[in-house]
Amino acid sequence: MATGDSLPDAGLAGRYLALSALNVVNHQVVLFVGNSVLGLSAGVANVIAATVAAVPAFIISYRWVWRSEGDPRSQIVPFWLIALAGLAVSTGMAIGAERAFGAGLAVNAAAFVGYFFVWVAKFFLLDRLFRAEEAT
Repeated sequence: MATGDSLPDAGLAGRYLALSALNVVNHQVVLFVGNSVLGLSAGVANVIAATVAAVPAFIISYRWVWRSEGDPRSQIVPFWLIALAGLAVSTGMAIGAERAFGAGLAVNAAAFVGYFFVWVAKFFLLDRLFRAEEAT
């Protein structure tokens, strides 16, 4: 994609979607096991699930999705701030679902919806951030 274009190319979007699908599965399985099988509260289970998913998400995003080759330290703080925003929204929604419906799939669905709200914005923010490094 040339500098100044407002939309990412199809390959980048495809890689982001593939990573996102992997993260959704990873997060949802850990959340379900934590909340529904082990009996952890929705909030605790969601924090654990997000933590398990976040480290590989950063590494794969940086190296494979945006194919950055520089020092990743300049992207760590912005990535984690965005990840924490998703965590806050999804945890709030998961706790609300647990209060309304109890443990189970409602908690997973609520956490998913919470992350989805942040997901699109995250793509465009990280796209600008990671590709800004390439321009320098």
